[in-house]
Amino acid sequence: MSDVTFSIIVPTTGRPSLTQTLASIVEQLEPGDEVIVLRDDSGDLGDTPRNETMHRARGTHLLFMDDDDQYARGALATIRRFAEEHPGRIGIFRMRYLDGHVLWRRPALEYRNVSTQLFVVPNVPGKLGRWERRGHVIGDFVFLTETAKLQGEPIFREEIITHVRSDRRPLVRALQRVTTPLRELRYRTSPRTRLRRALGRG
Repeated sequence: MSDVTFSIIVPTTGRPSLTQTLASIVEQLEPGDEVIVLRDDSGDLGDTPRNETMHRARGTHLLFMDDDDQYARGALATIRRFAEEHPGRIGIFRMRYLDGHVLWRRPALEYRNVSTQLFVVPNVPGKLGRWERRGHVIGDFVFLTETAKLQGEPIFREEIITHVRSDRRPLVRALQRVTTPLRELRYRTSPRTRLRRALGRG
């Protein structure tokens, strides 16, 4: 059994695609992993719920997923191997869009070259950045660059771990579907069964 465990944080505005996102996660979980799903009313693309959740995450490593994307088959196993082989290092993987476009474009920590769904970060208290917009620069890049200053330069990997599945509807339409306050669902042991029940599928 691996000593590496994941806390996968998923803010959601209530998109119907969340079900497929979670299905792509729970089928790959190992004992000790957790999925934290937060209803996101913040309007800041999930920065607030991510900041509010990280300090409570129990995994050795943090992963972040949007509610309209999916992990590729075997993605978590790929990330876990990386974490075992490179303890204490940030990993940045790749994702493919519907049109075939792939991020990252080149192995460099540059704005618009990395995205939330691509990186794994060791969960080290006091060595994590904050998710927040700074001018035109959105939260994922701010968080990653701050964390890299504290933990060291990331390692770029060629493996594609994420597929962008949605049509990326404008944020305002997604926010119109938000009808309930911030809620949290946490799954630890037997995550698949509990998640299916929470989603009304079993």
